[in-house]
Amino acid sequence: MTGRHTATLLVGTSLAALWTGLALLVAAALASLWFAPPSASDQWAIWAVMVGVFLTGSCAAVTARRPGSAAGRFLAVAAAALLAAPLVLAAGAPALASALAVLAATVAVPLAALRVVVQRPPFPMLRWADAAVVVTGTGCAVAAVAGVETAQVGAAIAAGTAMCAGTWVLFEVTAGDDRRRVLWLVLGAAGTTLGGMLFFAAQNSLPMGPVATVVATGVLSLPLPLAVTVAIVAPLRADVRVVIRGAAVLIVMLVLSAAVYEGIAAGWEMVVGARPGKGVPALLAAAIASGYHPVRLRVEASMDEMLFGRSANPVEALTRLGTDLTAGAPPPLWLHTLRVTLGVPGVALRQDGADIATAGAMDDGHTTLTPLRAGGEHVGDLVVCLPPGHLRLPRAATSVVELVAAPLAQALHAARLSEQLRVSRGRVVSALEEERRRMRRDLHDGLGPALTGIAYTADAAVNLIANDPERAAQTLRGLRADIGDAITEIRRIVYGLRPRALDELGLVDAVRQRIAPLRAADGRALAVTIESPDRLPPLPAAVEVAAYRVAVEAVTNIARHSDGTTAALTLELPDPALLRVTVADSGRCAEPWTPGVGIQSMSERVEEIGGTLTIRTTPQGATVTADLPLAILA
Repeated sequence: MTGRHTATLLVGTSLAALWTGLALLVAAALASLWFAPPSASDQWAIWAVMVGVFLTGSCAAVTARRPGSAAGRFLAVAAAALLAAPLVLAAGAPALASALAVLAATVAVPLAALRVVVQRPPFPMLRWADAAVVVTGTGCAVAAVAGVETAQVGAAIAAGTAMCAGTWVLFEVTAGDDRRRVLWLVLGAAGTTLGGMLFFAAQNSLPMGPVATVVATGVLSLPLPLAVTVAIVAPLRADVRVVIRGAAVLIVMLVLSAAVYEGIAAGWEMVVGARPGKGVPALLAAAIASGYHPVRLRVEASMDEMLFGRSANPVEALTRLGTDLTAGAPPPLWLHTLRVTLGVPGVALRQDGADIATAGAMDDGHTTLTPLRAGGEHVGDLVVCLPPGHLRLPRAATSVVELVAAPLAQALHAARLSEQLRVSRGRVVSALEEERRRMRRDLHDGLGPALTGIAYTADAAVNLIANDPERAAQTLRGLRADIGDAITEIRRIVYGLRPRALDELGLVDAVRQRIAPLRAADGRALAVTIESPDRLPPLPAAVEVAAYRVAVEAVTNIARHSDGTTAALTLELPDPALLRVTVADSGRCAEPWTPGVGIQSMSERVEEIGGTLTIRTTPQGATVTADLPLAILA
């Protein structure tokens, strides 16, 4: 730990010294321009200070993010050389000052650019590119000192070519984020080159003085070091391909517009013999504007296909997905169709944090998520794995995802409802089978033997009538008792199917009778207030039994779990087709309600008739609400 701490201190100290030295050079260079302004032939010193100040900022940003990077060191060398050039010029050594500026621009900055990839692959061509940059840049500096302008221009072009070759090699041998850094370098180099070419072409037509020309040249020199800084410090801040696409589309449209305008004007001049007069340029501009948008869309589509691959087609996606949905295909087939249409590695449907269907390979750290909603309800999420090298989905793919989200949500909602219906039907069938098993057991084990005994007793009485009338009469009296027991058993079975009190007293009084004996957990009497309409409409039998069971079971749970002695039972009709049963208490729950036999029984009875059951527990009490539909079963 001590050695690491010492190394950190040394790095921090060296960085502080570097930044301090560059800051002093900036101050000295600015002071030299102020106190010893360059002559008309040495106005390039202003350019050197402008670019040197910018490179100082770039160096500070790069070294702060990556203290040991070679690009940061070369940026520091370039900044120091450019800032020192005005000082050397003021000291009376113009040749050395020119050499410093040229070496900074043709050697140090290109070498920094070729090191935007922190861990450069050990490729021989990269070393050859570095050597070519050094040789051609040095030759350019020698030509500048010798005053041979033609040789200087040729060497400068050779240095730029060597840098382009190195960039191309670097692009070919890298991938992923490193290739993204190289693309930033390409963007910066293209911006500097194109800007310089346009400025050179328009320079004779612009009324600019020497100082303005130097300042404009300095501004046009900044895209390359800016791109180097972004490539090292924040290459993933934005998708560089999107930036390249926008810049390329803008340049192509400007060139096309200018070419069309000039072409028509030249053709007019060839036919008429003179340039177009007043009014014609306005018509040409209107014609170009009318065709600008459709041409721009085609150019954008071409650039998207070049940079991002084949664009997703919304119509094709909806058509293929609609075919799958209409044919009742399972969710994995939906996703397979969508994945092929979007051209992505993987697509998944997610509900409650779990994947319910997947197509392709998923990478959780490189995905985009789209919520799926049906009727305002969040039914799941569509998770799309981003293509390799993408920070976000391409615009066309995003449009497709937004377009198919609605039908996917509806289909997913329908699939969920179908699954819930299947589970509900299974529970109903299971409950019916359990009820049939209970009835069979009761009939076979209870009522069956009793009736068999009655039959045997009746036969015995018939046999005794002739020989022993007194014993026959005694047997018949026993038979009467057995028949009474059988009747009691039948009533028990019947009352198990439907509570007797419902037929005799009605729903409200039957519930009141059943819960009257209940007591609170501490033994005190449980006071239950029942509120209901004066006259309930005729209820379907299943709804009436479900309301009775829910009300009784809910009050029983309150008696078991709550420390209160009061409860409220409400029966209401919020809708002509709905009966709502609400049971609430005002006491604190001694322990949380957990799904047990009672709650499961209430839930199953409510689900059997298509209702909903809600249980809410708070420190102030518990509330059970059952909504039972009437119209469905009426």
